[in-house]
Amino acid sequence: MSFNILVVEDEDDFRDVLVEYLVLKGFEAEGIGSIAQYQALSNPGSVDLIVLDRTLPDGDGLDILKAHRKIADIPVIILSGLGTVEDRVKGLESDADYYLVKPVKTPELLAIVNRYARRGKTIPSLETCWKINPKQWELCSPCGIAIKLTNLEMVFLHCFTDAEGVTISRDDIIKILGHRPDVYDVRRLETMVSRLRHKTKEAGMAEFPLATVYGAGYTFNGKMVALDPAA
Repeated sequence: MSFNILVVEDEDDFRDVLVEYLVLKGFEAEGIGSIAQYQALSNPGSVDLIVLDRTLPDGDGLDILKAHRKIADIPVIILSGLGTVEDRVKGLESDADYYLVKPVKTPELLAIVNRYARRGKTIPSLETCWKINPKQWELCSPCGIAIKLTNLEMVFLHCFTDAEGVTISRDDIIKILGHRPDVYDVRRLETMVSRLRHKTKEAGMAEFPLATVYGAGYTFNGKMVALDPAA
């Protein structure tokens, strides 16, 4: 069964390269460059995944995300040059499934797309997931135990939503946290991760499935979802 991807990107060359790359990897993909072109689509609800830029010539790509959520519950990956903590939190709280910051490494994007393609349109039961609750600032384990999160912990964990088994590089995480990898003291990240693991252990949670990939970054070997803050 084909897996249809819509790429919304206003930079013509980048959009064409990305669409061609996805087609070469076996997907069906098409590209558009504006909110108006999205609105002109005959059946936007038929796609299986959207790769969405935010800085479009006629507005913020989040407007497309908001409109699309009314007609289809499919994965939306934001791929944007807007990479501050505030930008990422805004995107994720707008119900994006993933937020990647340009320039992105295509193997990372492909790994995420492949996971969604393998799952198709099935959505895992919340009872089997780790859940981020942005309204309560909590992480909840599959067995129902919750711990409070700091802002940085929440942003860090958002890296792993719908990315089970995907390794997120330390440099990418540092950028997501709003810092430059070349000047950031990585011990600050390691300390935050250590404290987060300690909090889950102290709360009596089952083994926290966050793994360090030495020399690379971190991976979350479980299903992590972000709850709708409006719920």
